[in-house]
Amino acid sequence: MTDPIWFTEDGAPNVVVLYRCLRSVYSGRSPYAKIDIVDTAEYGRMLFLDGIAQSADQDEFIYHESLVHPAMLSHPNPRSVCIVGGAEGATIREVAKYQDVNRIVMVDIDEELVNVCRQHLSSWSKGAYEDPRLELHIGDGRKFLEQTKEIFDVIIVDLNDPTEDSPAVFLFTREFYQLVNRCLSRDGVGCFQGTDLQTTRLTLHARMYNTISSAFKFVVSYPYMMPSFHAMHSFILASKKLDPRTLDLGERLQNRDLKLRYLSPSFLQALFHIPGYVEEAYKKHQEVITDARPTPYET
Repeated sequence: MTDPIWFTEDGAPNVVVLYRCLRSVYSGRSPYAKIDIVDTAEYGRMLFLDGIAQSADQDEFIYHESLVHPAMLSHPNPRSVCIVGGAEGATIREVAKYQDVNRIVMVDIDEELVNVCRQHLSSWSKGAYEDPRLELHIGDGRKFLEQTKEIFDVIIVDLNDPTEDSPAVFLFTREFYQLVNRCLSRDGVGCFQGTDLQTTRLTLHARMYNTISSAFKFVVSYPYMMPSFHAMHSFILASKKLDPRTLDLGERLQNRDLKLRYLSPSFLQALFHIPGYVEEAYKKHQEVITDARPTPYET
């Protein structure tokens, strides 16, 4: 009997996670990240970028339903959607479930990652890349929004956590969130990947929340639990016109013919309940991230 092979994730300074690996599907490097796609014993096929787990067969639906549907349901009638990031294609898949949507624009800087995901993670996108409503742009998401004259009903920003020396930090600043606000329609809604909610690593989430709050009238965060991430994570929802907490998202979901596995009408009733220690972090880490000081992890 051969010894098992383990894929090692060491994204946190003091924690290492091991995934039992059945086989390596793809390993390579794009101009922006080291890409690994691995078949694992516990979570099925997984995507890793720079050694950090991004998505897994067994629970990616939790992430992508939570990312997309609260924003889509918070808008009265979304017709145009912009996705920044989301190379796996599962974000497109969830947006495409709304038959009234007539335009989906996706912008991702990493063409090689997009192509690898289309080839090896096609069961996640489920043909979404071939949807005639989709317009795919390869390029910088911020630059696209700066140059476009188009207005969107919903903008979904699905980005990895930034590193201190990465140009991606400029997609986490007040100026970027103001740009998203400007590109939204009057009833527009934005949703942002809000990073993890571990008690020892709350600075980024809290500073994101306060920075987004400096650019939008209504901002609310909500948690979700991903087994393959081994921690509670979050999204941050921002609205120009209405507080999402005042809306009956469960009723709106019931009125649509959507087949979801994670979100249900009853679950949506409690979606915006956030732990007390996170609310305390909002008070502790009130610094706003700006282009002049793009330091999201500064304490």
